[in-house]
Parts: sequence; C-alpha cells; structure tokens
Amino acid sequence: MKKLSKSAPTTFGLFTVKSKTAHVLAGCLACLGTIGTAIIPNSNLSLHAEEVATATDSVPTLVEKLQSDDDDTRWKAARELGRLGARSADAVPALLAAMQDPDTAVRHHAAIALGRIGAKEEKIVEALIAAVGDTDSGVRIAAVNSIRQLVDDPEVIVPMTVQVMEKAHPLFASRMVETIVMRGEKALPFLNAALSNEKAAYWACLAIEELGPVAAPTTPALIQLIGNTSDTDTKVQALLAIAKIGPAAKDAQGEVLKALESSDPSIVTAAAFASGAVGFDAATPKLERTVSSDEPLLALVSRWALAKLHPENPELTQSAVDQLVAALGNDDPSIRLAAAKGLQSLKVDPEILGPRLIAMLNDSDPVVAHNLVDALASLGEPVAKKAGENLSKEEHQDLAVAVLKELGPKAKSAIPDVVEALAAAEGEFRRDLQTVCGQVGPDAAAATRELARSLKSDEESTRISALFALGSIGPQANAATGDVESFMDSATDPFEKLLAAWAISKLAPTDETKIAKIVPVLVNGLTFPDQRVQAEAIMTLESLGSAASSATDALTALANDQTAQPEMRSLAESAAKAVSAN
Repeated sequence: MKKLSKSAPTTFGLFTVKSKTAHVLAGCLACLGTIGTAIIPNSNLSLHAEEVATATDSVPTLVEKLQSDDDDTRWKAARELGRLGARSADAVPALLAAMQDPDTAVRHHAAIALGRIGAKEEKIVEALIAAVGDTDSGVRIAAVNSIRQLVDDPEVIVPMTVQVMEKAHPLFASRMVETIVMRGEKALPFLNAALSNEKAAYWACLAIEELGPVAAPTTPALIQLIGNTSDTDTKVQALLAIAKIGPAAKDAQGEVLKALESSDPSIVTAAAFASGAVGFDAATPKLERTVSSDEPLLALVSRWALAKLHPENPELTQSAVDQLVAALGNDDPSIRLAAAKGLQSLKVDPEILGPRLIAMLNDSDPVVAHNLVDALASLGEPVAKKAGENLSKEEHQDLAVAVLKELGPKAKSAIPDVVEALAAAEGEFRRDLQTVCGQVGPDAAAATRELARSLKSDEESTRISALFALGSIGPQANAATGDVESFMDSATDPFEKLLAAWAISKLAPTDETKIAKIVPVLVNGLTFPDQRVQAEAIMTLESLGSAASSATDALTALANDQTAQPEMRSLAESAAKAVSAN
C-alpha cells in the first residue's frame, strides 16, 4: 500500500488535493463504521419488479441455479440462499464466486446472503471488504451491511481492511472516493482503532478529514499520532484532520504549535492551516514570521490563517484577499487551489469577488476548477445570477452549471437563465440543468414545460432526471402531471414507471384519481431487489396516508417478512400504520 508520493500535487486541508489513491482506505474506514439506507435510485442498476418468492428449492438446487446463463435465475437463487440464512452454509463457496458475477443484482444478493448466513470466516469478510469497492453503490451498501453483521470489532476489521487494500486494484480507489466515504459518529470507534494501526493511520486521517466536526471524539488519538509518528505524510494528514474537526479540536493546540516549529515546510504549512481553522491565537507570532517564507504555499496559508484568527483586523483580511486573488493566476495548480479554497472560507463581498472568480472558471486544472466552483458557491445567492449568465458562454458552461448545482436552493435567481439554456441543451448539460431545477424546487416551476419535453428523450438518464426535477418542484409543476401520467402508462422499464408514480405523488398529492392509479405501481416497488428503491416506494406510500389504504396488506406482509432487511421491515411497519384506513 502506498501513500501519496512526495511529488504528488498535495496542498493542505481546505487546500488538499486528494489523489484517488489516497481515498482508497479512507472511504473504507469511514463506511465500515456505519451505513444508512441510501434513498438514491441508480439508473445503471438492472431492476426487477418480481413477486416475493418463497424458498421452495433446496440449497444444492439453488447453488446449481447460480451457474445459470440467465441473469434473473442467478440473482433469484442468490436471494433465496440469503433467505435461508444459516441453512445455506454449504453455498458459501458458490456465493463467494457470485461476488464476481457480471450482473449487479447477482452481486448485490450474494453480498446480502453472505451476511445472513452468518459464517465469520476471514475469506468471507475479506470478500465483502473488497466488494466495498464495487462499481455499483447498491452492492457496496449490501457489502457494508453484511460486514457489520459478521464483525463488530474495529480491532479485527482494521488489519483485514489493510490487507485487502494492499492487494486492491487502483480502480477501487476511485469507486471509494466517489461514493463510499460515509459520514456519521458510528464510524468513530473504527477510526480510533485505525489511528493506532501504523499502516491504517494515514488513511484514517483522510476519512476523519472527510467527516469533519462529527469526528471530534478522535481528537485525543490524533494528538497522540501527531506527537508519536515519524512519518511526515501521516503527521501532515493528522494535522489536516484536526483542522477539519475545527474548534472542537482545541486540545490539540500543544502539538500543533510544536509542529509549527518543524524544519519540514509541509508540516509547518499543515500546522499553520490547523491554527487558523481551529483558532489557535497563540500561533500568531509564528505566523507573522512565516508569511514571509520563501515557500509560496506556506506564506499563502499563513496569511490566510492570520486573517482567520483576527477577523476584527480589516487590514489582515484585505491583505489575505489580495494575496489569494493574485494567487489564482499562479502557474502552480496547487497554489491556485489553495487560493480558491482560502477565498471560500473568508467573508468577502460577493459583488467584488464573484466576477474575479468567474473570470478564472476556465482553469485547465480540473481540481482547481472544482474548488473555484466551491469558492463561488460559498458566496451564496449573489453569485447565482452571475453563474446563470455564464450558461450561454460555452467556455464557462460546465463550471457555471456546477456552481448552480453546488448552490442548491440558493440558485433560484438563475432559473430564468436555466430555462433559456434548457431550450437548446442536450446530453449531460441538459441533465445538469434539470438537476439544478430539482434542487431549487418549487421556485423552478418556470422550467416545467422543458422538463416535460425531456420525458420524450431517447436518453434514459435525461428522462429520469426530468422526473426527479418535476417531483421535486411539486404542485407548482402540476401542469406536467398529464405528461408524467402518459409516460408512466407507456413505460416498459419498471424503475422509470415507479419513478413516474413517485413524481405524480408530488405533483398531484390531493388528486384521488391520480393517487388511486399510482398506488399499485408503488406496491410493485416493494419487491424490487434494490433496497433503496424499495425504501423510496415504502416512504412514498406512507406520505399518501389513507389514500393508499389499498397498499396496507402488502406493507404489512413486508413488515412481517422475517427474511427482509430490518430497515425495510421497520419502514414498512410505519407505512402500514399510516395508510391503514381507521
């Protein structure tokens, strides 16, 4: 297992350029501690709305079916083996092989089955840890849930994770960084254990950096790590973790001040960043010296830190802003990145800073460009209109829409520009604009006509994003209800049909005729192999209340299904109570 090389474009904290490799174990460390039910549909998943089957086949027969050439036969066999639980122990070798199946649903149910069987063999846990890097998020979630069923001791999981990661393909890293850094305080016992493991400590620090303030209970272990480690990369990353925890890490002041005296510029820079982020006023004398450092990044971070520590001093703030804006034009991408992130955290007049940042949006370095997006988004609503105006400029289009996506509901002032851009937009650009509309919600009602037009697109992802946007806008987009209903009637893909039903529930929540029509579609969603889709169907039925009373039996059956996941049973029980007509 390798860390970031010294030559990698690494900066610090707010200023960190994280390579994909650097996130490999970070994602695993964060996600193995806890997992929630992710209600995020995955359009790449092959979804099957089948009736709930009963385990009528014997284990040998099901194992044989796992070898079938038919995808449906294989995933159903894996599902049935999981329902049999410990009785399927003889099927473990076949299920381990199924974890490599080309079909997503097969891998998903194989991962669930391995957890339900309950065998705690090392090879099973290692296979599940490896599946945390699967290409599909549903498989990753199933793997994490099964790991938690088999092993709950962080002292056991950490070394096993390290072993798996040392053998993992580099692609594992990109998958982890994209979707598997899970946040939550339940991850902390695992992270604390990882900080005491020499090979895992660096990666644990990366995970803690992602978690931020919620990881405050790891501060004592981080302090010990900073004081004891002789590895520069690990010490730097631990300091950055302290910085991202913020003021709750105030007990780290002693070690951070010691780090400011280091002869290694990278350690001093990380310590300077931590001083500004946490609020160590005692670092001021040292920072006043390091602003004159020959190391450009150290000087820049030191100036930023002084401005953060002394917000009452307008001269320090103005000096920091001037230097950070000037650094946006530096030849070194790491300096430009530091500047963008530094500006994001300082309170600067958006009318002054916004145009200067937008002028930099065509930065050729993707990491710098991404952080310019963050910096612009941090300015809030005032920058939305300016970003909207840039949607018509092809060279700024992609990053302008990225700013709007980052702004979320605060992008509402750009909706007129978004609607105008939608008229000619295609492909990913159109989908991104539709995402903006969905995030803005009811205030994006002006986009209703264009969103309805997208339902006729040949691209599945475009249709799906339009449905999400319409549902998110809600009754204000009621004019599209007929279009969505027609789409649902003609849809052949069960996921799109279900999504259309969800959208109608949001567009016309009081229309009894429409609701009566979508309830059977939502009930079909209760048997999807993907639990996220199941959960969304359950919660949508619950939101309809007694209007969905015809779903009571199906929800009650799911709530009483001992083979179903506890999360699904709990959701179904709550929904059954909500919809039952009293």
